[in-house]
Amino acid sequence: MSVSAIIPVKKLDDAKSRLSSLLSKNERREFCLEMLEDVLVAVKTTKCIRWTVVVSVDPTVLQAAKSFDVVTLMESQPSLNQAVSEAINWCVQNGAKSALILPADIPLITPRDLNRIFSLGKEAAMVISPSRSEDGTNALLLTPPNILPTSYGKHSFQRYIKEASRQAISFHTIKLPGIALDIDTVEDLTDFVKLNTKETNTHKFLREIEISQRLSKQWKSFGG
Repeated sequence: MSVSAIIPVKKLDDAKSRLSSLLSKNERREFCLEMLEDVLVAVKTTKCIRWTVVVSVDPTVLQAAKSFDVVTLMESQPSLNQAVSEAINWCVQNGAKSALILPADIPLITPRDLNRIFSLGKEAAMVISPSRSEDGTNALLLTPPNILPTSYGKHSFQRYIKEASRQAISFHTIKLPGIALDIDTVEDLTDFVKLNTKETNTHKFLREIEISQRLSKQWKSFGG
């Protein structure tokens, strides 16, 4: 299986605003870069991924990604669906048979998770893994890469399944805890800090800024 992994990344200044009560703007920027690094480590150590494409409008993101020997694409406009579409076009033009789209904020992802997806991909044209809420899409494997139009945003998990069913495209769904936890809210961050399933760069960064103490203070202020 000739797979390209696609990782779209938001502009750092706009990322993780729901964590602003805990993290400063500079800390949120660094937090995003640490999560991206954890995702890239998992992807780059998964054997059947031929290319990794990081697409972003942020030069800092693209510069950080280059140290992992990946393809970097500057998106033409700040739109997630546009960014993914541009990366998929690159993959098709370069001969990829499949594309795996992943977010940059799932630091618990492992090569084992990815290999489970690829195993299912041998039997279906689409493999999809949801977020914890089962509203968002946190991993999407498409064979060929352009078999479906990109449809990220609210309720994307349900939309992808509905469209695959409408077009009679074979698919598998799989729930993977390491992929399901994308960190957007204080609750997400709290759950991530509590988990000790995998030591990550993100964990190390959060310990350095003493996030547990900050979380404790915040929950007390909420009466929790």
